[in-house]
Amino acid sequence: VSLLIVGLAWALPANQSTWGSEFRFVVKDLPDNAAAWLPGEVVIHKRTDLEGGLIFILENPTPRTHVFEAPGLFEQIVEGTEAPTLKPLRVYVAPGETVRVQVSTEQLKLEPGTDASGAQTCPFFCPLHGADEALRSTIRVVP
Repeated sequence: VSLLIVGLAWALPANQSTWGSEFRFVVKDLPDNAAAWLPGEVVIHKRTDLEGGLIFILENPTPRTHVFEAPGLFEQIVEGTEAPTLKPLRVYVAPGETVRVQVSTEQLKLEPGTDASGAQTCPFFCPLHGADEALRSTIRVVP
């Protein structure tokens, strides 16, 4: 029995590391019916953060529904034993809800950088309450 407990205790941390890197986003209501997802900038490192997958945790502590949209990124949906399907990353998050989203890493691994530092940039925002450039936050994927 003690060997089984030791084996389970060893397997749990190993299993958790296979989930990959997690990034947490929280939406905040702003004046004039606007909203913004925070933090304002997220940096993802290709060499370390993309190994084992990429998970976004989306929190909505506000009293209204928001959307997390990140043009250029894709949600990876795994159902049963079928091959994963991809869809543009646009997730509705109800009031008081927290949603875990598996993000596809394939295009992030393959695409070259888009700025002088070699980083890829991708905006994220709530299209329902803040599609203005001033309310957009940024994901930077660096080599």
